[in-house]
Amino acid sequence: MVLVILVSFLLGATAFAERMEWRDPNYNFGIPRFILIMEPQFSYDGYEEVGRNKFNRYPYAAEKTNDMLNTRLQDLSRHRIVNMDYVMNQIKADPTLTEPFDPKAAGFTALVQRETGKHVDLIMYLEVRDLGWFYEYHGPYTTTETYTERVYYKRRHRDGTETSGWEDIPRTRIVHHPAGYNISDSAGAAFRLYDAKTGRDVWKYSDSRIRKSPSISQGYDPSGPQSMMKRIFEDAFKKMPLVR
Repeated sequence: MVLVILVSFLLGATAFAERMEWRDPNYNFGIPRFILIMEPQFSYDGYEEVGRNKFNRYPYAAEKTNDMLNTRLQDLSRHRIVNMDYVMNQIKADPTLTEPFDPKAAGFTALVQRETGKHVDLIMYLEVRDLGWFYEYHGPYTTTETYTERVYYKRRHRDGTETSGWEDIPRTRIVHHPAGYNISDSAGAAFRLYDAKTGRDVWKYSDSRIRKSPSISQGYDPSGPQSMMKRIFEDAFKKMPLVR
């Protein structure tokens, strides 16, 4: 039931762009007090597994994302943070409600949408996208590499004297690389503040990042995507107009 309501609230999904921010200049961000936090949603359609390319999802993404989100929500200390259970209980206990509170009723989702604005001011949505590692396949190839080789020399001069020592001689060699993958850390997030009373968005922020994964373990950084996501959260909450 809650999932159906959640999907119903997701109107006009935020376009995913690199570090995009939009703010409604007419909305007074000093007014809202109650903020409903929806469960983060996850999508993995940014990288198509074409041919031999593949994408590995970050393990325990939901748990780690919720931990990061709950940590950052502490920045909203002057607001009352609530969840969907709180909203449902408030609607159910409302003595002015003229319709039966029946989750099985055909119009229950519409009822919840209509009544939510009486109990919260803003709804925060978070979409996490492509959290993991992108493996881009490459075939075998060769490269020419330059290196130096230290060699010992001995020279006889015209006057009969000899000199000897070590010197660095530049060399080139052909290196054959086998087929394999270029691995990149990937992380993206889109935040959205939705005015529950007027039914419109008032703030959007999205950030997506990808970088070559340092070869720390098994050819990739096992914590790379999570570290990038932490920085995305830090930047997002710095810009969020609800944070002092």
